[in-house]
Amino acid sequence: MNPVRVAVIGAGYWGKKVIREIREVQRNRGGAELHSVVDNSPTMLSQCQQEFGPLDYRVDYHSLLTDPNLHAVHICTPNASHFEVASAFLRHGKNVLVEKPLTLKSQDAYSLVKLAKENHLVLCTGHIHRFNNGVKEMRKAIAGGELGELYYLRFRWTGFMLPQGYREVITDLAPHPFDICNYLLDIWPNKITCRGKGYRTKDNEEVAFMTAEHAGELAAQVEVSWLDREKRRDVTIVGSKGMAFLDCSEQKGTIQGPDGSEPRLLSIVPSNTLRAEVSHFVDCIADNRDARPFSNLSDGVLGARVVSILEAARESLRNERTMQLQIPRGEEILAK
Repeated sequence: MNPVRVAVIGAGYWGKKVIREIREVQRNRGGAELHSVVDNSPTMLSQCQQEFGPLDYRVDYHSLLTDPNLHAVHICTPNASHFEVASAFLRHGKNVLVEKPLTLKSQDAYSLVKLAKENHLVLCTGHIHRFNNGVKEMRKAIAGGELGELYYLRFRWTGFMLPQGYREVITDLAPHPFDICNYLLDIWPNKITCRGKGYRTKDNEEVAFMTAEHAGELAAQVEVSWLDREKRRDVTIVGSKGMAFLDCSEQKGTIQGPDGSEPRLLSIVPSNTLRAEVSHFVDCIADNRDARPFSNLSDGVLGARVVSILEAARESLRNERTMQLQIPRGEEILAK
């Protein structure tokens, strides 16, 4: 079968990781082929050439829009450019995977979902923890009733970063916690409250604390920070029968019973989340091309819904009040 040829748009820190994984998928399991690498910085392309050798390097993506040999793009450009780049490729019949967040505005995110649907294309969002074996084990523990009735969840997504002049911490770090929360619970919040502040950059928040309320009395607390010197990517789940903890980066988790006994270490075989995401994207495209049924585990609808939450969180921050959330169903998105 013909391999799915993928171009990487944006060759910065994350783009280079994507290039490596596409090449590994191409080398080890097949079905994918790195078509080209695009970045508007010649310096970045020169670094890529030193690391990856001779490839098709370009400083502008527009020539790829009508390239009949290109099937898909993996977009790793700055957040503000996601809608422009993704919509251009979708309109020209290319499948698209966009790193989180899908877009900065929910209206734009839902427009991408509609574009993909109308053009019968695959649209994925870079929510890599959908492919995290540790997160999958937490989901199994919840579904199996090991924690009993859930009381609350707590997410900490922190790590020190130099002052940022063009982005803020909510949009940059919060997509993963909110997506993981939905994956674990299978529901979306109906209210959100957010407080945050920029200490070194007054116009861009560097720390934020969010409370997402769900049906009943279940709540999720999300802390995101670029000021904390300790890098954390963890989730704590507290229920009537015990508590679970997961380090999402290390994919190491424990469950502790209600009596305060020694935590039990979960048996988790860590997954390469980015490689699994790339493989899944390629498989979705191949199945769609061959008219086989498939399930898109990180589809654009999920990405658009997360953008809706981020948007509401920032509105809560601006207005200093709790915001009501109404996450649209799939048919409502397409009707917009």
